Amino acid sequence: MSPTTYLADSAQAVLTAILAAGQRVVAPVEQAGLLAFAHVEQAEQAQLIGQTRASAKELAFPRTQRLFGYRFGNPGVELLPGEEPPAPTVLFGVRPCDAAGLAILDGVFGAEPADAPYLARRARITVVGLSCDQPQAHCACTAVGLSPTATDGSDLLLTPLAEGVLVEVLTARGAALVDLLGEALRPGAADKAEVTARAEAAMAPRALPAGLADGLAAAFGEAAWADAAARCLGCGTCAFVCPTCHCFDVVDESNLRGGQRLRVWDACQFGLFTLHASGHNPRADQAARYRQRALHKFSYYPRAHGRPMCVGCGRCVNACPAGMDIFEVAATAAAGQG
Repeated sequence: MSPTTYLADSAQAVLTAILAAGQRVVAPVEQAGLLAFAHVEQAEQAQLIGQTRASAKELAFPRTQRLFGYRFGNPGVELLPGEEPPAPTVLFGVRPCDAAGLAILDGVFGAEPADAPYLARRARITVVGLSCDQPQAHCACTAVGLSPTATDGSDLLLTPLAEGVLVEVLTARGAALVDLLGEALRPGAADKAEVTARAEAAMAPRALPAGLADGLAAAFGEAAWADAAARCLGCGTCAFVCPTCHCFDVVDESNLRGGQRLRVWDACQFGLFTLHASGHNPRADQAARYRQRALHKFSYYPRAHGRPMCVGCGRCVNACPAGMDIFEVAATAAAGQG
């Protein structure tokens, strides 16, 4: 649908109206000195400055999700349903990088064969994005074709301006939410180009080299990844904070009476991720595992879908205990300097 725009006094005023309309809201809150997405009941609980430690993907793709249960009977086995999706939820204050990450996950889990548990949760989420007017030092959205005011993945996008907040209605789901907000919004339009330009100018210059996808494919040899292997701890922190990483394992927990089948987050940095039942592991060392992460982000996915599987949030760089920068590692390997 073509974007429709409104104006509001502030993002906090929009959040207040959403809560007053009886909507369940998840927004950034402060927890132990860090920002995290959590359920809020009052607008004052939300912290709308800064970046959350982890991305917004967990609401649609939980760390642990019960797919189904089972009970041993006499005779036979009784199947029990999986967990119910949460109540319809407004995911508020999502930065454009995180919203774009959800759009990528929608494509991954929505492709055939469609992932029913993910889609059931995702269908109940309305994304209210919040443009970045104060990017973090590690932000790199412009390097992957986005911007601090990008609309990808948002149903509504709020952009702070000098005169208030511009509200862009981007989807039918966003329009349905706007219908509930009454006088909190007033018809109007404004130009966000100046905000976009100022935010982009505040970011550290960063760009992906031309031909990176093909360069990485040509640099598949282990030697190009020796330095990365020497530094990478294989801790998986980068994957767990990433808005687009979606690897998972499926495990059973059971006892004499029955059990449950769970989907749990996994990561290509873990040694057990590709371990076969035979004992063979096609990615037997950390060089092969880090190479997989870099090539998935910047070669395999772009060659299939036309854009990187990275939204430039910079969380992996900021959170890595070894100080690794996937942009630098990928560019170095593709240039044949590994």
